[in-house]
Amino acid sequence: MIILSVVKQAIKNIFNDRVESWLTKRVPSRFKHTLSNRNIFILPTRFGLTYLFFDVLLFLLGTNYQNNVILLLSYLLASLFITVMLHSFYNFSQLTFSSNVKQTCFANQVINFPINVTGHKTHFDINLKFVNPQYYVKDVKLTQCAKQTSEVFLPWYAKQRGIYTLGRVKVFSEYSMGLFITWSLLDFSHQAIVFPEPKRLADDQRLLSNPNEVDANNTIYTQLKTDGYDYSELKNYIPGEAQARIAWKQLARGQGKFSKHYQAQCEQGGLLWLKLSQMPSSDLEEKLQYLCFMVIEYTKNKQSFGLVLDLILNNKKGNEIKIEPNSGHDHQEVCLMALANVNNRQ
Repeated sequence: MIILSVVKQAIKNIFNDRVESWLTKRVPSRFKHTLSNRNIFILPTRFGLTYLFFDVLLFLLGTNYQNNVILLLSYLLASLFITVMLHSFYNFSQLTFSSNVKQTCFANQVINFPINVTGHKTHFDINLKFVNPQYYVKDVKLTQCAKQTSEVFLPWYAKQRGIYTLGRVKVFSEYSMGLFITWSLLDFSHQAIVFPEPKRLADDQRLLSNPNEVDANNTIYTQLKTDGYDYSELKNYIPGEAQARIAWKQLARGQGKFSKHYQAQCEQGGLLWLKLSQMPSSDLEEKLQYLCFMVIEYTKNKQSFGLVLDLILNNKKGNEIKIEPNSGHDHQEVCLMALANVNNRQ
């Protein structure tokens, strides 16, 4: 049984590779696709095959009993069958599809790929979905596409972090009468970049630095003893901040009302660094989630920071990835890309 399943899988892989190679030549990857007789495929549905079988049966009965009425009915049904096939093709042809290549999101989120559908006439019953069942969420249906551009959003569920090539999108329709399914397999080179899911650090897990400085905005640093990770900072309280962030000890001492804000783990030469190895967890994925949260927090607070991904894989020291300190959304994007691209599993 095991050998048989292996053989079946091998045959299936060879067949899929041949089909994909043929499709690559027939329908190559591009940003925009216009449907024509080169990339449209059409076959009878189950209902269409039943219809055709019934028509052939009528023809045989009419021939056997030399009944012209039955023969005429079979010819009419056959002509309708061919007419619907042509109608299905023309309903599908001259549609233009275009889509953005890359989208980003966080793990355990649904990401939507926008696809623009442009019709040169009125088209009906246009459906889209990802071919690969791993990326399938649901079909997207466009009931009617008029002589204009319509935007649809094709969903994909990002189960875990990483960089994914999503493969082809199947565009299909059973218009009209459901006798035929007309489809095309379009390759937009869709790519999903999935960042780790941000995970908030508990107060007693935060790795903090630079405890003794006071800045021009009355920022006061105070030392906390928690599991070897010692420092946090206090800033003037802003109305609306969470009550959990209020520094109650300083308020009780009459020093004023402050809220707790947190700094990074590692200080080198006066620069602020976030280090993977100093995240309070033994699991690589959880460490990346903590780092993702801190990257977003520091960017939101317009703070400059650097990122060090010092990896230990298979009990061996891995290559260190170092991103120099900077700030802003471009820097955040670079850091999150690095987190998404970390080699899986410690």
